[in-house]
Amino acid sequence: MTILSNARVLARDAATTATERLRAYLPADALEIARDAAETRIVAIDSPGVGATAYAEALRAAGAFAHRDDMRLVVVATRAAVNAALAAVASDPASAALANEVSRAFAADGVRSTTLRMRDRHLDLDARARVMGILNVTPDSFYDKGTYSGVDRARARAHEMVALGADVIDIGGQSYAHWNPKIAADEERDRVVPVVEALVRDGIGVALSIDTYKASVAEAALAAGAHLINDCSGLSDPALAGVVARYDAGLVVMHLKGELNVRSVAYPYDDVMAEISAFLRVRVVAARAAGVAEDALLIDPGLEFGKEPATDLEILERFGDLRSLGLPILFAASRKSFIGRVFDRPAKELLVPSLATAAIGISAGASLVRVHDVEETTQLARMMGAVRPDGRARLAFAAAMPGTPAAT
Repeated sequence: MTILSNARVLARDAATTATERLRAYLPADALEIARDAAETRIVAIDSPGVGATAYAEALRAAGAFAHRDDMRLVVVATRAAVNAALAAVASDPASAALANEVSRAFAADGVRSTTLRMRDRHLDLDARARVMGILNVTPDSFYDKGTYSGVDRARARAHEMVALGADVIDIGGQSYAHWNPKIAADEERDRVVPVVEALVRDGIGVALSIDTYKASVAEAALAAGAHLINDCSGLSDPALAGVVARYDAGLVVMHLKGELNVRSVAYPYDDVMAEISAFLRVRVVAARAAGVAEDALLIDPGLEFGKEPATDLEILERFGDLRSLGLPILFAASRKSFIGRVFDRPAKELLVPSLATAAIGISAGASLVRVHDVEETTQLARMMGAVRPDGRARLAFAAAMPGTPAAT
């Protein structure tokens, strides 16, 4: 049998854009047109308002799918169709506002953040996902049980993680497990600030993050030389964003349902990703209004914070929905109890499933992965970055695999 032609679908995952797949096949003058025709998105708009009917008609006229009900408008469209519909409703303010919001989400979903700025530090996010090593300096950490509390032990662990590949060290002085009590701000400061001061004196060479929701702790840690505040409360302290802005530092804004250190009987959601996305957009706007720079912001859906295990797994499945917020995403699932409840195993036995969840997050677009297991996750991130078209172009290969006869 003679095969006259060979048709293939140029598949791409969430981290590979249509432009990257097409660049090897098309000349530059055709690339943008082909991208607009090839990039298709499913966009859901909650409570779309009075302009939805006219906008849906314009989308259908452009060859897109659009369905409106009482709750939302769902669109399946190429970039070319979205652009055509936007032009068609430009004279109608209500429809144009909706069309612009869809265009914003469409564009944000297809663009990777390339740099995270934290004071004088710039973290390259373009080549691969970066690794944030967890350094708990509490006596009641669920995983390391206080192994690294105290300045000397914390310093040694921080330097070890940098040697293993950590790009950021996240220092935490308060456990958020519901079986542990909240502590006063001065006690938390006394745990984290001396560690920051010691690592700054050491010239550790990577960004230092502080896992806190308290503005006073953030202020003291930033004054000591920290670069990033990782707020697990979604800006529950209204003064925190202003503190971050004064130091021109980085800020992680995380979704939280409920209260830190408190476990509810249940955490119901109608549409978990819709609720997380709406929460994060409001808090990011608040952070920007307080003066935090856009290129200094990250978002985090808050796996396990006010969620049940089934909800956490749904977030993993739909993690890529967060890309439409247009900001780099922090992924934090390392050895968390929802994984332990899936496998009925303690935290010490969750390395492999933790790496699996990290791979899911990176594939879906996470830029920074917060982990206990730095060396293994760094290898995972490097390997996943190596298979991308731009990642392959940056690689320098060893002459031979070490340990083989060819290497000797």
